[in-house]
Amino acid sequence: MPESSAPNHQDVYRPSRRGEANRHRRGTSKTHRHLTPVFTGSVPRGTASKVVACFRQHDWCRNSDLIALRRTGYTPYGRIFDPSFRPKPMRITPRSESREALTALSLVLAANSDYSPDSDYMFEVMLPLEEIARRMNALHVYESGRKAYDVALHALRVLEELDYVVVHRDRDTDSGQNKPVRIFLTERCFTSRGIAVEDIRQWLHKYRQWAVTKGVAHSQREKYERHLLRMARLGMDIDKHHSLKNRLRQIKRWVVSPELRAERRQLENGLGAQLDRHSANLVQLRAAKRDNTPNRTGWMRWVASGQCTTAQQLQAEHAVKALHPQLHLSDPERYYALLLEQAGIPL
Repeated sequence: MPESSAPNHQDVYRPSRRGEANRHRRGTSKTHRHLTPVFTGSVPRGTASKVVACFRQHDWCRNSDLIALRRTGYTPYGRIFDPSFRPKPMRITPRSESREALTALSLVLAANSDYSPDSDYMFEVMLPLEEIARRMNALHVYESGRKAYDVALHALRVLEELDYVVVHRDRDTDSGQNKPVRIFLTERCFTSRGIAVEDIRQWLHKYRQWAVTKGVAHSQREKYERHLLRMARLGMDIDKHHSLKNRLRQIKRWVVSPELRAERRQLENGLGAQLDRHSANLVQLRAAKRDNTPNRTGWMRWVASGQCTTAQQLQAEHAVKALHPQLHLSDPERYYALLLEQAGIPL
């Protein structure tokens, strides 16, 4: 019998997703990218405008941190915990697409960061990642409704590897993946663009003085508290992430000026002294109110009149306390009424 000519399962052609996509677009050019990253948001006045102006002039081709990272190679977030992954070195000069994405993302982060020195953690970006991608013109919506912003995710990962941002990721309920939910700028994000530490401290100090002068410091603090409550309600708080909190406290210690810390310490000490004086005054008022009762005044007047001896006074007090041990503490007015009754003095 001749051998069966049945084809081997390994020889059966199985079209891939890329092959099917190429077959469907036959005769048309492949889409390199849907959108060109560019900063499309507005820049608020004050500290944010100064930081954005410095970020606009940055040249990524001469960034020493990026050059060192490209010599080593990028590590995608999905391969961080893969021990077999080895990053591949890249050419030193990044392509124009990468530079555009890094510049647009940096401008969006700088324009929407929290620059209030009264916040618990400094330089938090007050925007979700989807809105960040929209403002850097990197959010693409397919016909099915699926939203994609891989350009923003890759650029954010590069900034994270450069230690320019600190990213807190949490599980997304829709996709089941860990996505960035809170982003904080680090001190290296400023020093790498040529901004000195003293300049940042001076800007924040002026920002604090402006907020106090305009009377908006309290409202800004309430806005930040509402932001923290919203993060806690969405399950995005960082109370249990101790290493992350230590890193953010380190950033705040680096950026807050000694003059501002001394001013805040002096303000807290002044408020503490005022509270102590207020508490002492309340204690004195309560004591005076408690002492100026008719029965106590009548008893003290009778004792000081010389009509009774010290032995009679002590005998009357012991007799009343024997019958009512805690009455002089719980109800002093009734206690002195019983003393007057024990001494035979009409009320």
